[in-house]
Amino acid sequence: MGMVIVLLSAWALTAQPPAHRLPQVTLAARRAYPPVNEATATGTTLLNWPLLDTVDVQLDEQRRDATITYPKELKRCDGQRISIVGFMAPWQSVDDLSTFQLLPGYVGCYLCKPPSPTEVMLVRQKQAGHPWPFAADAVRVTGTLRLFTWESQHPAHQEDFMYALDEAEVHLYTGPDKPDRAKGD
Repeated sequence: MGMVIVLLSAWALTAQPPAHRLPQVTLAARRAYPPVNEATATGTTLLNWPLLDTVDVQLDEQRRDATITYPKELKRCDGQRISIVGFMAPWQSVDDLSTFQLLPGYVGCYLCKPPSPTEVMLVRQKQAGHPWPFAADAVRVTGTLRLFTWESQHPAHQEDFMYALDEAEVHLYTGPDKPDRAKGD
């Protein structure tokens, strides 16, 4: 019995966990999202995550309420077509990203710092009706920006998203300033 414990202990010390591999951009994603190397689509304003993160959100825990102050340059974009570069994250389904979350960085593990409410955007793709695939690399998303208000009945705002992008077009972003996702094993 002692020998079995020694052998199991030796095996446990030398056993390697299975290699974790991040998902790759699939052929389906390459077909669904044509690559572009410009950050801004023609006729749109380019937004960036640092600007979105300047939104001031003051929570009132006792009343379960918040005061939200948007910077002027962001308020001007409400209801306008904008472009932004980020990373997809599933919202309701991993198999269909017709609606997905857009984040400034690739979130691939449960140990990562979760994004703040000002760093998440709910995106609804233009041509729903067929499943859209996941893209693991950076994407440029162009759509109509909708800023959260307490009166809004927008589905994203009902789910407490600060920003929504409607009628969005998604492209794999290959520009020179393309953000990289975290390296896997």
